[in-house]
Amino acid sequence: MGKSIFEKIWDTHLVETLPGNNHLIFMDRIVAHEITTPQGAIEIDEDFSGKLYAPERIIAINDHVSPAKDTATAIQAKVLRDWANKHKIKLFDIGNNGICHVVAPERGYVQPGTTLCCGDSHTGTNGAFGTFALGIGTTAQAGAMLAGCLILNKPKTFRVTVNGSLPKYIYAKDVILAIIGEITFKGATGYVLEYTGEAIESMSMEERMTMCNMSIEAGATSGMINPDEITTDYLQGRENITNNKSEFEKLKVKWLTFASDKDARYDKELKLDAKKLKPKVTWGTNPGEVIDIDSVVPTNADEKSLEYMGLKKGDKLQGLKMDQAFIGSCTNSRISDLREAARILMGKKVSIPTIITPGSQAVKRQAEKEGLHDIFQDAGALWTHSSCGPCLGMSMGVVAPEARCISSTNRNFPGRMGTKSRAHLASPAVVAASAITGVITHPEEIK
Repeated sequence: MGKSIFEKIWDTHLVETLPGNNHLIFMDRIVAHEITTPQGAIEIDEDFSGKLYAPERIIAINDHVSPAKDTATAIQAKVLRDWANKHKIKLFDIGNNGICHVVAPERGYVQPGTTLCCGDSHTGTNGAFGTFALGIGTTAQAGAMLAGCLILNKPKTFRVTVNGSLPKYIYAKDVILAIIGEITFKGATGYVLEYTGEAIESMSMEERMTMCNMSIEAGATSGMINPDEITTDYLQGRENITNNKSEFEKLKVKWLTFASDKDARYDKELKLDAKKLKPKVTWGTNPGEVIDIDSVVPTNADEKSLEYMGLKKGDKLQGLKMDQAFIGSCTNSRISDLREAARILMGKKVSIPTIITPGSQAVKRQAEKEGLHDIFQDAGALWTHSSCGPCLGMSMGVVAPEARCISSTNRNFPGRMGTKSRAHLASPAVVAASAITGVITHPEEIK
């Protein structure tokens, strides 16, 4: 019987099987950022003489509140900075940084067939490359840095097949929201989601990263996509990937062997028809509470979600007044996201406060090279440096209580973007269109 990509990577990284369905799994890469790493780093230095298993396998990034907004976040950044410099760990700091799930792939630190962990729930983004990547807590991360391994329960496998071509104005964000809406917010708990099918195979790496990024919003351990020519083309020429042609060809052959076998079996399956998809917008307080942009809040809507969001059953989302718009986060802040937003905003003016945040300084420079920043600023939007801040309501655009924000981020939990704030998740195209009109708007309405 064949194996799935997850099973192949799991088997090649299994160090030891432990009692109670626990397994010791080797980690090829650890990504550390200033919010979840400092406490573990301090304890390692104090209790274990700072002895890291393999510092060269770790990269550190100041990204969540970058630059620091107050004394507390400045201390966090300094602790990470000093620790990285002390142990000769590669550090991406102010001016050369970005959101960790954007920086790691663009700098060539993610490769098919490998494992990666980070103290951030959206680490599954990297699964787009055929990597088993998962978010972990501070204690688990400290253990991985000390021993090079994690103790994990083995997840089950869940294949989601999306066939057909995506209609105009339908993006990866709409596809993943449709999936989460179908299987619910916790429907993939205990599983690794594997995305496949014609629609997935035709996606760019940036679109695939958006898909895998939100796997955690369905409760999954991670999301994964088989490596193919699109994957290898993206990785070729990246820093930290060999520039020797013959060596790279050997790497390609190795990477592609990790793709799921045709006769692989899965514990659960779901199929979607891409042609039937419409732009999605969330109405509630988790990403599974989502509907088509031209639909209405369902009759079985959760009462607590409705109360928090100030909505009623049967309410329309299209035309709902917004107070703020945001394009950014590890979900939708790459250059392709910004290009699509710029296409809609070109020659237009926003009617509500709009913040646009690139995913990394490298993305920022590329956008400015293409003149996208001028389009945004001419439209009246705020063009910022890279940071996670607005997404989690920490800095650079906190939303006021009971104010509504149309957002390209990944979470709409109560208080996510600010105390008592109300976030509606959508694609960058819907966000850009809505920023112009001030109400939730289908991109096709912007002429």
